[in-house]
Amino acid sequence: MIGSEEMLFEWDEWKTRAVALGVAEDLAELGKKIMRDAYMQRWPEAVLSDCGWDDDGFGMLALARAKPAEARRDWELLYAHHHRRPACPVEASQHRSNKAMVRAAAPMLVRTRKPEESRP
Repeated sequence: MIGSEEMLFEWDEWKTRAVALGVAEDLAELGKKIMRDAYMQRWPEAVLSDCGWDDDGFGMLALARAKPAEARRDWELLYAHHHRRPACPVEASQHRSNKAMVRAAAPMLVRTRKPEESRP
């Protein structure tokens, strides 16, 4: 079995470093997604430097620390423009119907006997 430390990727390490240096958790997660998806989805070469691939994420880290609102805006625009994976219908419907799933009645699982099986 492989330990969790062996499964860390560059984007995981970037997020850990960013949070340790004071970047908000949600902004660090967004930066991680940008780095990961730029690589995994083969975003255009022209935007890879904005996604941390030319400098090991130091520019992204500097921007997130100095101007978090600008970093969030820029990264959300990058993500919206280049993200290629369509939203998973299960995830989308799950977010909308979590309460409905909890409140829905469970189907009757009791087996009914046929008249000839019943005993007096």
